[in-house]
Amino acid sequence: MRQSKRSLKVSVVVKETGKQIIQEAWQREAITQQAQQQVRSRVGLPSKFRWLERFSWVIPIIQERTAPITESIKAKLPKRFFQKAQNPQVVEPELIPTAITQPAVPLGVDSIYRKYRCGNGNTLSCEWTQKTLEQDPTAKKCLQCGFPTNLPRKTEFRGYRGRYRVDSFLGHRGMGRLYLGIQVTDGQPVAIKEYLLPNVCFNWEEIRDRKQLFERVAGLSLADGRIQDMRLNSPWDAIADPVAERCYLVTNGNQDTYPTLSAYLASNGAMTEGEVRHILSQVLQTLQFLHSQKFSLPSGQVQQGIAHGNISLDSLLIMADTKAFFIHVSDLALWERLFDLPTTKIVIPTFAQDLVSLGYVAFYLLTGSTGDSVSHQFDPKIEQHWTPITIGFKAFILRLLELDKPFASAEEARQVLLQLPPPPPSEVLVITGQPEDDKTKLRRPPLLMFGILGLVLLGSLILFLVQKLQNREISSENIIVCCLKDVPVVPPGRYTYSGEKNGTWSYILRQSNLILQNQKLEQKLKESQPKLELTYKPEDSLITAIDKVRSGQVDFAITNLVNQLTPELRKQEFAYDGLVVFVAFSYSKRDNSLPTKLNGQISLTQLRDLYTGKISNWNQLKGANLPDLPVKLYVPYEQEALQFFEKEVLKEESAIANFENLQKQQRNTFSTDLIEITRLPTLEMLRRVLQDFEEDDIGSIGFAPLSQVFGQCSAYPLAVVDGNKSAVQTLVQDNGKSIDPNTDLCDDKGSYKPNIQVFKSGTYPLSYPIVVVYPGDNSRPPIGQKFAEMLRTEEVQQLLEKAGLVPIEKIRNR
Repeated sequence: MRQSKRSLKVSVVVKETGKQIIQEAWQREAITQQAQQQVRSRVGLPSKFRWLERFSWVIPIIQERTAPITESIKAKLPKRFFQKAQNPQVVEPELIPTAITQPAVPLGVDSIYRKYRCGNGNTLSCEWTQKTLEQDPTAKKCLQCGFPTNLPRKTEFRGYRGRYRVDSFLGHRGMGRLYLGIQVTDGQPVAIKEYLLPNVCFNWEEIRDRKQLFERVAGLSLADGRIQDMRLNSPWDAIADPVAERCYLVTNGNQDTYPTLSAYLASNGAMTEGEVRHILSQVLQTLQFLHSQKFSLPSGQVQQGIAHGNISLDSLLIMADTKAFFIHVSDLALWERLFDLPTTKIVIPTFAQDLVSLGYVAFYLLTGSTGDSVSHQFDPKIEQHWTPITIGFKAFILRLLELDKPFASAEEARQVLLQLPPPPPSEVLVITGQPEDDKTKLRRPPLLMFGILGLVLLGSLILFLVQKLQNREISSENIIVCCLKDVPVVPPGRYTYSGEKNGTWSYILRQSNLILQNQKLEQKLKESQPKLELTYKPEDSLITAIDKVRSGQVDFAITNLVNQLTPELRKQEFAYDGLVVFVAFSYSKRDNSLPTKLNGQISLTQLRDLYTGKISNWNQLKGANLPDLPVKLYVPYEQEALQFFEKEVLKEESAIANFENLQKQQRNTFSTDLIEITRLPTLEMLRRVLQDFEEDDIGSIGFAPLSQVFGQCSAYPLAVVDGNKSAVQTLVQDNGKSIDPNTDLCDDKGSYKPNIQVFKSGTYPLSYPIVVVYPGDNSRPPIGQKFAEMLRTEEVQQLLEKAGLVPIEKIRNR
């Protein structure tokens, strides 16, 4: 559309007219694509008949005429045989520049929600989620399958950077649904992508974890504060809905609503070599920027270089006018993959895989599709699937695909691309918002062609359905490794790892009867991997141990992860532990003991008052009617336990200072209310707490890791109350009920155990994971990652449970 430079008034009129044309084109294209996609998903023509797809505009006519036959066939078949096809339409490119309408966002990809019986085969693109709203504007679930409906028009929600309103629904892309919207405060346009976490596919813990992580990672900005336009669609705001199972990604402007390359291929067919080169040059430049710069995430975490992890025809958006086109990169795996089903195999994105994925994009752009039928994917390894291109450019794509010597980086790949000899002259891609010129329209073939084409399509449809009847869906599940010998590709050699001298892992390694008499865990690990030699060198502090991993002085470390890690490090959980607060469990004075008087629980506020010196006698404690017993405080030797207690219980700097002063001060012989904190090993602490109560009538209290307390019966572990929440007990009986002060901890040994659920979910406020921390540098041997895999086997999980740690999952009886 041309704009007059002479008259501002004419410019405004033309601009408004263009907007109307584009909006109408979106709607018209969406309707056309929906009708055509339903047939294309069922029909696949051999390569030599692909030219017939140029007459795809007659498909709705044939579909209408053959509707009675196809409906009678469909009625006899299960709905799962009518899912969306993976392959977009293939259209041969015109030999002259062709003006086309901007296509809508594609309405269907692979089905991802397996628990909804959607007749369309794809709940995200099904029209019934919108039709339901039209029939009942208050509806929350689809009338056909129960899937969450689209966001109603004028829906408003508040984010961290503003308030937003939904204007219209555009379609579906990747793992979400797209909407046009505005910022309420200034009326500026925004694109809103809605992600769904339906509770029939995700449990409440998975929903909570994904929502929290989404808000922490969905967004990128340069760490040094610079603003650089590299055609990377970075979110402006990321919001996890506090009520519904939804998350919203907000992007300024309308760049995130541009059509995808997949949509372009469906409407226009294959691109020329020159056009594909232009696309690769732009995307490689964006990947070079993404891989090399230092970015800050919304959580404040800084990361050097980020892999996209989701390069495809659906994550690359095309913006074009009459002179040029630009490719915008969207939908990073960093947040897009958070909404995969829990059973989906986790793949760690890498820079190298980004280049491979881009190689496939180039190949599909040249062929015009990902395949010529549902069961026949185009494969760059098969020579017959290539379209004619220059030898140099084909060699370049093969290197991207790692079918020849791979490129070391996106920068190297782009430099090689720019040095290739230019391709033969070809037409330039043109995309505008204008309707087609009559001169560029195809002449309609005679009626005889209609009949021939109809018979071909109908025959292909019937053949396709018969073939589908012979296939069966195969579902894969994540396999849990049973034994140490089953852990694959453990790198042999000598490695050194670290931890804290008095920490949890050092305690676990000292346990000598986990497997057989006088046999330790290290011996068991060595037996399973005889070529692997591990040396444990603990440090005085956790910070020193982590620093040595970062600097390469040790290969990995084991820690309770009190602090957040820097971007160059990775972690893997293999067990849980937590602090338990305990008081004496006395048989002779059970009725007047502290477990009974405290009703088996204590709050974080009460703990804070005790350990900052505010309480010297138990009868001073607020919220409880307690006996007249002097208070005596104990703490463990483990520095990591003290740091965690300060962080989660004391919290404030003044409280931490008082806590530290009580540990340093000398006994004041002139004070009638004597308060002291004694630091002892856990087993000695447990003995002293019971002795103080039975012999000296002192109400002693202490805390220590559960791994060192579980299995004894001289002290009672109190349930912990965090604010207005319910008390949470760490131990649960075989009948599913938590222990209470009436439970006989000595006589009932073996009938209670740690409650895995409260540790895994984080419900217990003093719980924490035990993790292996290792470098993310791929150039170093992955021994840290493999050691974590060894610790997560069922065989080792049973041993860790015997040692007092809480396993990551309930262990099956073997």
